[in-house]
Amino acid sequence: MKKHTSHSKTYLAAAFMAAFLATSAVAKENQLSLSRAIPNDVFLYIGTTDNPEQEFLREYWADVFNALKQCGIGDDVLKLVSSAVGEEGMAEVTRLKELATKLIDNIDFDNLANREFVYAQRMSPVVVHEHGINMGPPDMVWLFRCSEAGAKKNFQAFADILDAIIGEINKAAEEEVLRAQKSDTPQVHVNLAEKAGKGVPPMRLSLALHEDVIVLTFGDKVFEQVMNLLAGKNAGESLNASSRFQNAFKDLPPAEDSLVFFDLQKMMVPIENLINIVMNENTADQPDDVVFNASNSGEAYDLCTKAWKVYEEKDFKQGLELTSKAYELAPEDSAVLYYMACFKNLNGDKTAALDFLEKAVDHGFYKPKHISWDPDLKSLHEEARYQAAVDKAAEMAAQHGGNDIKAWKQLVARLLDVPMIVDYIATVEYTEGHSVTSETKTALVPGAKDNPFYKVLAKPQQKANFDRYLPAETLSFSVSKPVNLNALYDFILDSIAMAGAEGEKVLAVWSEIQNKQQFDFRKDVIGWISGEFASVTMKDGAWVFLARVEDEGLAREKVNQAMKFLSEGLAEAAQQNPMLAMLAIRTSPVQNDRLEGFHYMFMGMNPQPILWGVTDGQLILASSAEAIITCLDTAKGQHPGLRDNARIMKEAIIPDKAFISVSLTDQRNLGQELAAVIGAVSMMSGMMSMAIPDPEVRPVIGKIAGMLGKLTPVVTKIDFYKSIASCSTFDGQAWHTRMVTHYLSPEERAEKNKPEPPVAPQTESVPQT
Repeated sequence: MKKHTSHSKTYLAAAFMAAFLATSAVAKENQLSLSRAIPNDVFLYIGTTDNPEQEFLREYWADVFNALKQCGIGDDVLKLVSSAVGEEGMAEVTRLKELATKLIDNIDFDNLANREFVYAQRMSPVVVHEHGINMGPPDMVWLFRCSEAGAKKNFQAFADILDAIIGEINKAAEEEVLRAQKSDTPQVHVNLAEKAGKGVPPMRLSLALHEDVIVLTFGDKVFEQVMNLLAGKNAGESLNASSRFQNAFKDLPPAEDSLVFFDLQKMMVPIENLINIVMNENTADQPDDVVFNASNSGEAYDLCTKAWKVYEEKDFKQGLELTSKAYELAPEDSAVLYYMACFKNLNGDKTAALDFLEKAVDHGFYKPKHISWDPDLKSLHEEARYQAAVDKAAEMAAQHGGNDIKAWKQLVARLLDVPMIVDYIATVEYTEGHSVTSETKTALVPGAKDNPFYKVLAKPQQKANFDRYLPAETLSFSVSKPVNLNALYDFILDSIAMAGAEGEKVLAVWSEIQNKQQFDFRKDVIGWISGEFASVTMKDGAWVFLARVEDEGLAREKVNQAMKFLSEGLAEAAQQNPMLAMLAIRTSPVQNDRLEGFHYMFMGMNPQPILWGVTDGQLILASSAEAIITCLDTAKGQHPGLRDNARIMKEAIIPDKAFISVSLTDQRNLGQELAAVIGAVSMMSGMMSMAIPDPEVRPVIGKIAGMLGKLTPVVTKIDFYKSIASCSTFDGQAWHTRMVTHYLSPEERAEKNKPEPPVAPQTESVPQT
């Protein structure tokens, strides 16, 4: 029988715990030393440390948060909540708000955030038990290194918050859902009460103080491991002692600001184990489950749903009563018959259970894997009638669309190989002046070249003149060759083919579609695209996108066919639905001697067309003819190029060897751009409110539109960015990415925000007499 346990109280408790953790500030120190307190089997480690060079950034973001506090949106949210919950409900919201404010005010955030912070996460083991197979939530660790006095104060503040959360949850549930366990040492452990935790993995939140380090963990056993490592016990089991961890960073610069280690293998191996156990559990030679003649609605279905709920409480007698009523209403429903078999067996009537199991299979319950796994029928496994029913279900499943499990196993293994080709990702961050640099190494597993997906990734771009089409007027640009498109298409087709009969059906349909449309995806789409792309935005807002093509004539032909197909298809659709006329596409030739064969493409009611055409080995899309000509002249050496732009050369990362991608994104107007987006969303929300007929919903949408408008002066405070530059290379075994975020200095920011001088009023001169 299908089991799914609803533990709303448990999830409520977890939500409150998460809310508490979200209030915790990030603490830092001058060196990343707390990796010694983290077990070496974590898959994610994030460590940050205080760097005085970043003081300017903390001041910048403080301006943003102060603007957020002053904009009044918090009061608006409370008013909106008040209108929804009523006067009595609002009184409770106000009480909780005042309680939370009081508790959070007790945290010394300045001290909490003045040294080192660590967050780590590891996968939970796969557990096989009588109720099935599951993997619990991941173990998590937060470590805050403060001054010794600050650590004591903040530990007590956290403990008070936990006490309040436990009290509020238990009060709302009207029973003990969470239970706190305290000791003479500075430790607090929060566990699910025995009743609340039935049928779910252990959930334990622990808080402790070790000298100047506040320890917060979520998990069953991780707390003891962390405390032992902090005390110097089992040091060889720490992440810091791991040669794998050390080797990941040996070729990277020191982490002055932060360090991140993401071990893909330690994350994916448990997931792979879980998938393999699920697929192998009693299903080695069985086809996939299918079911016929089973309703997902109606009175009988509702009775079975109620039976599931009492099943969770182990009330098998009432479950049988409810399912029997469902059987009276739907005596031929295969799912109802199966539920009857389960409840009959749970109530000790094996003969009747076998009778109903046979009837269930006869009426369409072709689910051999589910029947074999279901612990409710475990006591029947030695019965010949039981095995005959399973065999018949397997036979019928194979005849009615059940797939070969071996083929699916091969497909799943192939797809799992895609993320598992990556061994680990290691990143360090450091600050120089008013620029923050991150350097990342993404390493592939040993033997990655044997992985079928390697061909998709492992074709680095060989392009010394990356800036060929980039003029001196460039504001932002991107040049890349991310993947081998032909290899990716081959990988997809091969993967589908591995799905057995179902995969063959999918490929047959895809082939039929291409034949009917006289279309070959490989030849007509990816056959003429090399996979090298470039884009540029210029100072006047004009933009150009370029894609290198292998055959100009073929590219021009295929794009023309695509335009015709879209134009005619939308026109036909508009005859059935006139609203689609707004999406109509029309083209007209560009009247410019320099752009022979180029066309304007008008989309819907947009008055600004897109230009497209093929020349110089490039498929080009652009916002204007002038922008295209500028790029083409730059490529010919007839126009100043990117290297004549002093700002770009100062802020960009210029590749000196083969690379995967290189880019520079100007962000000097980021605040204004965000404000424009918020303004547009606010305006659209206001327009929506006028169109909504519901008199209760209309004012709510209107209020939300007004609240969004208040965020405009907040986001305009994000005015301290210059640009983000990045460059990635690939050496056959690892990607190396360097990214630099450039910020305005305080002096440059002050100059940028200096108000314009008032313009003196002009007066007419009066002629003297």
